Amino acid sequence: MTVTTDGSPIGSGTVRIRGIGSFNSSQDPLYIIDGVPTNMALNTLNTNDIESMQVLKDAASASIYGSRASNGVIIITTKKGRNGQKPSISYTGDVTISTIQKKYDVLNAAQYKELVSSINGLDASKLGNADTNWQDEIFRTAVSTNHNVSVQGGLKNMPYRASVGFNNSNGIVKTSWMNRVNASLNLAPSLLDKHLNFNITGKFMYEKDRYADA
Repeated sequence: MTVTTDGSPIGSGTVRIRGIGSFNSSQDPLYIIDGVPTNMALNTLNTNDIESMQVLKDAASASIYGSRASNGVIIITTKKGRNGQKPSISYTGDVTISTIQKKYDVLNAAQYKELVSSINGLDASKLGNADTNWQDEIFRTAVSTNHNVSVQGGLKNMPYRASVGFNNSNGIVKTSWMNRVNASLNLAPSLLDKHLNFNITGKFMYEKDRYADA
């Protein structure tokens, strides 16, 4: 189960595999990315780089990964090049539109003055003539874009894959936005007639954002 805990652009989600077992300790599952345990938040990983995901939630996972796997394990395998593969370039992109689910029905200025005047004959003329719906001033229909470019292939003994992703997300609160760049490089050379194999992976993420104050 995934629960979004934040209304900000690309807010982090809470993943629960085995339910809540304690109110004090962490309930987050253990993430294994290409065989390496990590505490990296799932939302910082470029989803275009994911080849497959596997969820382990039985007791056997604890015997493999220890007590860290008590809340379950999510195994993520990223995309890689293959031996002999011709070089190929791919692009994926999407556009997302976000809007507030509903606005509160509030009184306009004239209705508010009428209400004030009806209460014990109070003088509403001192309230002025401003008529602003602050919900319209605070919220907006937000448009976000996501772009990903990857190059992969395989030389004689070295499959390779490189990718770059750019995410521009705008929140429904007018002052909130997030720009994120993800880059990854994977090399898998084989030496000594494939008796010596390497898997070299590098990942980079840069984020700049502005979230609305609570």
